[in-house]
Amino acid sequence: MSLDGRAPATGGSQPHGPVIAAAGPESPARAGAAARIPVLGGAASAIALALTMFVEAVGYGMVAPTLPFLARTAGAGETQIGFLVGLYAAVGLLVGIPFSALASRYGRRVLVLIGLGCLTAASLGFVVAPTYVWLVVARFAQGLGASAIWVGALTIAADLTPDASMGRSLAWITGSWSLGFVVGPALGGIGSVRFPFLAYAVLSGGALVVGFFALPETGRPGVRTSLAGILRILKYPAVLGSAAATFALSFFYGAFEAFTPLLADDLHVRRIGIGLLFAIAGLPSIALPRLTGQIADRIGDTRLIIAGLVYSAALCALFLPLVGSLPLWVVFFLAGMVEVLIYVPAVALLNRGMDRDERVYATGSHSYAFSLGFFLGPLVGGALMPHGGYPLLFAALTAVMIAATIALVRLRGRIESA
Repeated sequence: MSLDGRAPATGGSQPHGPVIAAAGPESPARAGAAARIPVLGGAASAIALALTMFVEAVGYGMVAPTLPFLARTAGAGETQIGFLVGLYAAVGLLVGIPFSALASRYGRRVLVLIGLGCLTAASLGFVVAPTYVWLVVARFAQGLGASAIWVGALTIAADLTPDASMGRSLAWITGSWSLGFVVGPALGGIGSVRFPFLAYAVLSGGALVVGFFALPETGRPGVRTSLAGILRILKYPAVLGSAAATFALSFFYGAFEAFTPLLADDLHVRRIGIGLLFAIAGLPSIALPRLTGQIADRIGDTRLIIAGLVYSAALCALFLPLVGSLPLWVVFFLAGMVEVLIYVPAVALLNRGMDRDERVYATGSHSYAFSLGFFLGPLVGGALMPHGGYPLLFAALTAVMIAATIALVRLRGRIESA
């Protein structure tokens, strides 16, 4: 791997899997050299990538104070609401690897532009959807666009970043996404339940125009996909560790986004207040991702992920008692810490030392892990809620976090010795 994060001109795969650069303290020489390289390839590409992730997150966060209530208006029950929220991620289970193949064949940039186009069309679909079935169609299109953006944009960002500063550089991406996650719920609480989607259509359309002119192509279009190449990614312990952490994180947030708005509604919080609560939940991921990335670069991604999973398990176990004893905004702020403690190091772990031609498949595997968790979280939650309510839901979330912690502890030695 060359200093600028690109594969050598001959472009072969690494024979022994990716090297995990964060296993120990970073080299001062590598850190100094990495610091002289423009973040995310320079101002134009950095702005385009940050705006793309911001826009995707606005649509993701805007759902909490809108979609469950749109679904209720259409006559949906809790199981149908859970399915509708989770469908966004279920689409990723269908298209993650195919999108990776398309990115290798035709380029990462095209995939991002397609994703922004899908988000624009989906938001207009929510505006006019007359029935629950049409809400499902619009949500499917939204999931399609989000999956394309995550595979394409994350791969471009990693291609433009040297290994030694992967955590800090990708923190700009996760930070932009988190800013969007704060703006999204706040926007979702404004006006009628359909108005936010109209505003979002304008925003995503504008991002599409910016991306068309400013997004770079970092891949080598024409690279063909092989099944062996895809399966080889699954042998890397860093990929497996990142996938376990990402699955647990997305399972938590999928269930959280589907059912805590209804919990807040039961506590007589108005819809605009629910939007503000989710905006508060995004504040840690705006203020802390760069610091988290620096910590990951220095102490190792795996150590930080394990600490985040332990924190998350404790939070889930204590969530309902905390709701009864603390202001609701404080509890949502604590929930927002889950993302910044797990996701930043999980993304860095996935990309350090990965060969450029394999990176897009690694990102596809990440998309699958996220999609599977975000789909199963609301689906399992919707199935559990009629039988045990919120106590059973948060007990299940605690178990998922504990299981992911055990998986990372077992993989840590293999990751750090790879």
